[in-house]
Formats: sequence, structure tokens, C-alpha cells
Amino acid sequence: MEYANDEIFKIRYNTNLNRLELKGESWIKKFNKIIKKNKLLVSTIIALIVLINVNIVMIFAFMKNLQAI
Repeated sequence: MEYANDEIFKIRYNTNLNRLELKGESWIKKFNKIIKKNKLLVSTIIALIVLINVNIVMIFAFMKNLQAI
């Protein structure tokens, strides 16, 4: 039963400090929480990145066409 509680509550024993410690959240879990909380902001940022990339590709294609003339 102790093993199950340790896994559920993420409790670890620190031998150096001689006490129990809670394991912190990983950065991936924090990032997922931010994405779930701010869906509009994240979707706007993703759309902006995609449109910037499309714009750069179109500019390079246009410059290549100008050089061919």
C-alpha cells in the first residue's frame, strides 16, 4: 500500500535532508496545462508561425522568378 501511495502522490524520501519531499511537475506537464488553458492564444501563435513561413517561401519563389527573367 505504501508503494501505491508513493506513486499516486509522487512522494520521495530525501536521505540527505532526512525528510519526505513532493516531486515537482515536469516542464512538459506545465506546458500542456498552459496550452489547455490558453487555446485561443496558442492557436493564434501557431497560425502566425504558419503564415510567416508561407510568406517567406512566397518571397523566395518570387525572387527566383525575377532572377530567371
